[in-house]
Amino acid sequence: MTTTDRMRAKHMAKRLAKRLAKPGATLLVGGGMLWLLGTRLGTLDLLAVRDAVYDVSALQWALALAAVMVSFLAVGGQERVLHRHLGTGISGAQAFQAGMAAGAISQTAGFGPLTGALVRWRLLPGLTLWQATRLSAALTLGFLSSLALLAALALVTLGSTGYEPLGWAILCAATVIFLLGAMRPAWLPKAGHWPNAVTMLAFVFWAMLDLSALSVALWALFPPDAEPHFATLLPAVLVALGAGLASGAPAGVGAFEMALMVLLPQLPPEALMAAILSWRAVFYALPAVIGALWTALAARPFLAAPKPAPHPAALSPRAETALAHQGTLSLLRSGPQTCLTGRTPHVLAALFEPFPGRPDNAAVSALARAARAENRFPALYKADARLAARARSLGWRSLRIACETVVATARFDLSHPARASLRRKLRKAAQAGITVTRDHASTCPALCRINAQWADRHGGERGFSMGRFCPDYLAGQRLYVAWQGGTPVAFASFHTAAQEWTLDLMRHGPALPDGTMHLLVAEAIRDAASHGIPRLSLAALPALPPALHRLFARQSAGLARFKHSFAPRSEPRYLCAPNLALLGLAAAEIARAVARPAALGPAAPPLPAPVDDDDGDYEFATVPASWHRKA
Repeated sequence: MTTTDRMRAKHMAKRLAKRLAKPGATLLVGGGMLWLLGTRLGTLDLLAVRDAVYDVSALQWALALAAVMVSFLAVGGQERVLHRHLGTGISGAQAFQAGMAAGAISQTAGFGPLTGALVRWRLLPGLTLWQATRLSAALTLGFLSSLALLAALALVTLGSTGYEPLGWAILCAATVIFLLGAMRPAWLPKAGHWPNAVTMLAFVFWAMLDLSALSVALWALFPPDAEPHFATLLPAVLVALGAGLASGAPAGVGAFEMALMVLLPQLPPEALMAAILSWRAVFYALPAVIGALWTALAARPFLAAPKPAPHPAALSPRAETALAHQGTLSLLRSGPQTCLTGRTPHVLAALFEPFPGRPDNAAVSALARAARAENRFPALYKADARLAARARSLGWRSLRIACETVVATARFDLSHPARASLRRKLRKAAQAGITVTRDHASTCPALCRINAQWADRHGGERGFSMGRFCPDYLAGQRLYVAWQGGTPVAFASFHTAAQEWTLDLMRHGPALPDGTMHLLVAEAIRDAASHGIPRLSLAALPALPPALHRLFARQSAGLARFKHSFAPRSEPRYLCAPNLALLGLAAAEIARAVARPAALGPAAPPLPAPVDDDDGDYEFATVPASWHRKA
């Protein structure tokens, strides 16, 4: 055998040892616990145990069965919460049934993540094996975390046990994890994959209901003369369940019984063992048989209903719907219409108005259902007055947050008295020798430098409903470049639709001649009029509440002066949510998403380059992805 063969054999032996380590440890621990249990059982009066099982009354069996039903309904609830978090598309009823079957089999067969994944894969063909495995692993991790949390609560509230410091430590750790999931700071690894507060609270609620119900089922089966106080039994059961799960033995056999005998020494061992045997029959054996039969005989496994495809963005009257092609926003079918949607940790926000056609109540209600299916809350962002009125008719609350500034291109006249300041700016730009052209591929590296300089001075680019620089993204927009002496000094880009253009990016270098940006927009207005586009939007200006106006007025004053120089028409824009608390949550999370956007995701297929009858079609060459926030 050569040296290479020996090294390969040694490596394979190490890999085999790693794979066998966990099953070997499980068998060793489980066998040790069964041996210890056997030594304790040798001292029991088995006839007394049998008689105690026979003496369980019909009422006790009925109460235990009712508790078991509640427990498995709670298991289905946990399953549904995780399906929503992972975005599998499985409906609530299907998730409930598959979760109950998987839980019934896996808790009895042992190796819960593996057996649970196989059962889910069998009952839910819409899931891949990898998705089913992830779901089972997440359920196991969530259940263990909830078990530790409930045990900690029991330690600190159910009397003096001597372990109160441990309980408080667990509660503090749970609080930190909850805050991290709710706030998702930028430094958090894979922040987008963390469950939000809604997911964590819902899962913990169902898990605690599950654990409480199974404890009630055991408590109900004790002989009346040996029945412990429930406050004494609950923490012991939780610790014993943890020991059983840690042992890896099927149904935790051995470890569970030994833990209860150690933790409840005041109870007669025969009565304790009789209650455990009865509990295992009603909580493990019976559900396992039903779950196995259901899994084996399910003639029509559950298939996720296909979601209707969203309408194409080209059908939207709002040019800003093209933001979907940047990858951070997406189109979502909302009832009979389609919405441009963005996601924050706890909010699913629909931007602008649903399309095609006018917004109706069905679209708003469908948005609420879609948000609930993602463990999020619904909101409408930058909704017009008509859509806000629809939302208010459904009991939602609204807040005016912005005014969209719109220019009617056919009536745009520079000689109008309200545009005197604009005329002065345009004269200054002309005196500085500024000229404006449509986009050219040769200018792309120069525009990258302009954008980098702008981002450095402004603390990075904004996001969410605001476009960010990317050559592929700009290739689908109408782009105007300002030149001075053969050098590009600024540019502006516009979203385009059949009846509207909307200003998106405005970038300029550090030495900008006065009036340059005004000239870029004025040229776009003239082009829009020549192409028969009746409406050009200069995008929105914040409409702050009086309490915040003085605080932020200085920051937005320059932008307001710039847009008002075109004497535009103002159209109110609203933020809407089901209640005041969610209105505040949506406002805070959207503001954070705008100010500190996440990295750009995979972009949607690019828009076709806008057609210009005079200049022809142009397209940027692809360059490395740009920065999105200042480091």
